[in-house]
Amino acid sequence: MSETGPEAQTSTPHKQGAEPNEQNIEPDTRDWADVLEAGCAECGFTGDEDVIAVPGYVSASAQAWDEVLARENADIRPRPDRWSDVEYAAHVRDILDLFRERTQLIVSQSAPTLPNFDGDAVAIESDYQHQNPAEVAVELRAAALAYAADLAQITDEQWQRTGYRSDGREFTVTSLTRYGFHELKHHLQDVGA
Repeated sequence: MSETGPEAQTSTPHKQGAEPNEQNIEPDTRDWADVLEAGCAECGFTGDEDVIAVPGYVSASAQAWDEVLARENADIRPRPDRWSDVEYAAHVRDILDLFRERTQLIVSQSAPTLPNFDGDAVAIESDYQHQNPAEVAVELRAAALAYAADLAQITDEQWQRTGYRSDGREFTVTSLTRYGFHELKHHLQDVGA
């Protein structure tokens, strides 16, 4: 049920010519939604963040990711148990799209079931490790701006609308937005931005 992605992957850096499925990623099984109640000491997220400020943060984060992905070593894992910058960025691109989709569902439907997301499986299936940093930067920027634009349109009534993950966990647009904000904040810290 990882939505934050492998915080402690056990795969080794990709060797030239090796197949992506040889990464042997140890799945991250933590339910990161617990940060909504407990906060996150690793990145300073409290769970009480003002959701009205999130669209601005999401939009501004695109510039930080552009800088991260322009690093000479953006596609190199800093150590065997950590994703490279491009892998984190590809994950963030995909979760921005996911949180946008989930928000649209909650706003447009009555108590919808939200789509599942297995960040570890998506990382392997999409071969995050071999994605082009420049292309990921463009796609991440587009995802960030689209999500921020949608959030900026949420009305007072819509912030309290609800949807449910397949495991039954309830999210309001407010709590889902805070959860998405945590993802972005945490992963910017992961890459030292």
